[in-house]
Amino acid sequence: KGLSVGTSLVEDDYVETAKEVMEKADKLGKQILLPSDIIVADKFDAEAETQIVKADAIPDGWMGLDNGPDSTAEQKEFLSDCKTVIM
Repeated sequence: KGLSVGTSLVEDDYVETAKEVMEKADKLGKQILLPSDIIVADKFDAEAETQIVKADAIPDGWMGLDNGPDSTAEQKEFLSDCKTVIM
């Protein structure tokens, strides 16, 4: 989607593949559930400062580490009646 990810790790070799998968899902009318909020930290350290931000608002210099609570609730709801999950 081209969103800023701050200092989060990105596997550049897979960015194009991710775009292709999202385009194919859209053409097939399938939904890919992406996080709506993210737990971010100013460094990868047990003593890091953390905060929860919207997925499209990761601050510069911060890294995304995990789903936020809203994302976790959305995933739980989304998966509650699934018969097949591909990860």
